[in-house]
Amino acid sequence: MNEPNDYDGAWKQTLERFLPQFLELTFPEVHRAIDWSKSVRFLDTELQEIVRAAEAGTLRVDKLVEVVLVDGAEDWLLIHAEVQTQRAAEFAERMFDYHCRIRNRFERPLVSLAVLADEQARWRPASFESEVLGCRIRFDFPVCKLSELDLEPWLAAGNPVARVIAAHRVAQQTAGVGRAGKRRRGKLGLVRSLLESGAGLEEVAEVLRLMNWLLALPAEEEVIFREELGRLQKESRMPYISTYDRLVRAEGLEEGLSLGLEKGREEGLQKGRRLALRDTIAEALVERFGASSVEIRPRLEAVEDEAVLRHLVKRVWTAGSLAEFEAEL
Repeated sequence: MNEPNDYDGAWKQTLERFLPQFLELTFPEVHRAIDWSKSVRFLDTELQEIVRAAEAGTLRVDKLVEVVLVDGAEDWLLIHAEVQTQRAAEFAERMFDYHCRIRNRFERPLVSLAVLADEQARWRPASFESEVLGCRIRFDFPVCKLSELDLEPWLAAGNPVARVIAAHRVAQQTAGVGRAGKRRRGKLGLVRSLLESGAGLEEVAEVLRLMNWLLALPAEEEVIFREELGRLQKESRMPYISTYDRLVRAEGLEEGLSLGLEKGREEGLQKGRRLALRDTIAEALVERFGASSVEIRPRLEAVEDEAVLRHLVKRVWTAGSLAEFEAEL
């Protein structure tokens, strides 16, 4: 299991899964301007059209979403949020370039938000300027520097994005050779805090997945980590402690722990992932619809397609009723 050297994917998932909590923590004024009772739409397809039109390798964008404002001043607002993890000299110009491309494409009001996730304390680009023969352009954009945030109040309030930022910080502090043990200890503290937080099962599973993405451990350290987590279970009887093991199996991370073993173990790993997915669905059903949902377990056991099980994991949280979920089976 290799350590990640790019946090972009994990942050894209964080923005998509926890957008309200993300904006509440990083850009509170923008958060207050949005009517969260209305649906939010991610414009991934539209954004890709703009990315393909740009010069290859020169621009990088994160998420583009459509929202409805509280005061009704605009029908909808596009938020272009970019998470930059390393210092880049052309960053401000890149923000301006994408702002122009998106605004020209949609002809709508646009806010470009910059999230600086680097470790350079003095680097804080917030504007782009250009002047030629008296023709001047200035573009200012809101900036959030993750290293400057005080996470303690947000962790106490149960904001899941604060936990992702905390994991991001540990990942930065433990990058490189010889720091795997420190990363394991940091990860254990974060996971323990999450499991003791009293958060719901769905949120716990999502944050654990993002933590694993940011804080991947070498195989030998992962084994030690899981042993330590098992001891915590015996000592404190933490809720949802089994969620981590199910997540590891469902994400296929067991393969990283099986390097050098016979290929025949793959079939066992597949069975383990299916079992983990069924357990997750069954536990979520009880949480959402009560004990009567236990009767569905035999039908879940009959589902062998892992892709179908993954689909059901998502549907269990969006189904309006137990009957609606049963229709999926």
